[in-house]
Amino acid sequence: MAACERAQLSWGETAITEIVMSRAAAAVSVVPFSQQAEAISGADWVWWWVDATSAYGMLVQAKRLRVDRGRWRFDFGYRNRAGSQWARLRETAATMDLVPVYALYLGTGDYRSWAPCPDDHQGLRCHSCVKRSVSLMPALLADSWIVNDSKTTYERSVALEDIATPSWTASFLIPALREQLAPDLANFLLTTQTGTRAVTRSMIDRVLRVRMGQFGAVSAPGLTAARDSSHDRLGPVFSELPTDTGHWNEPYFGHVLNPLRHVPPGYVLEIESGEFDVDELASNMPEDVTGIVVVRLPQNG
Repeated sequence: MAACERAQLSWGETAITEIVMSRAAAAVSVVPFSQQAEAISGADWVWWWVDATSAYGMLVQAKRLRVDRGRWRFDFGYRNRAGSQWARLRETAATMDLVPVYALYLGTGDYRSWAPCPDDHQGLRCHSCVKRSVSLMPALLADSWIVNDSKTTYERSVALEDIATPSWTASFLIPALREQLAPDLANFLLTTQTGTRAVTRSMIDRVLRVRMGQFGAVSAPGLTAARDSSHDRLGPVFSELPTDTGHWNEPYFGHVLNPLRHVPPGYVLEIESGEFDVDELASNMPEDVTGIVVVRLPQNG
């Protein structure tokens, strides 16, 4: 990004994604699929975060920031011949039991005029701002009318480099929601998490922070059972989740937390073992999926 900006060249999602993946491949498992060129732009990557006790699956799509006279803009509403990119991302994620996520490409601090980050901002060359160049945001929070400046972008996203940082503070919770939490979920949200569960907390915490600022009343107490709950040690970690919908018209706890599972699906285990056929793997994935990334995290975060 910096090299392009110095040369006054515009960089796009596809080029930056390829660079990110090439750097990540030195430390994690990256399996790209061979697809038509026109299908790659804005295409989705399956990301699995795995440790000794759990796995968390995301469907990630890149979105670059454009800054015009101080106003920030992300084209979440982009449409092509196949329809709404945002809708396809969510539909595919739901089919695969993954949480839909945007990888926000924010450019360099110079590109953002060193807009103050919320992480103890240090001015020019702020290290936290530099890390923000690639940030992850739950697609549930992708609202172009609201996410139009540095403040809302930073509040609703987390730097990719920080996503597995242990969560030292409790989640933001409306008091009425605390009463609806099953003991295992309450423990997850109110105590420090590491490894894969820290990654999961980074997503639900952003959603809960936004929910805290919404004026809608908490939905009447109710619990939804996770899918595959008959196989407790194979399915989702949380068997019961609150049905509160906020302003999103869907139970956001299930949307974000159901992809947290005790063990990853079989194709992830095959990738980690190195015993897989790329063509066969690709044939079992939706056509929008460009490849798979598997990140093995140490249990201590």
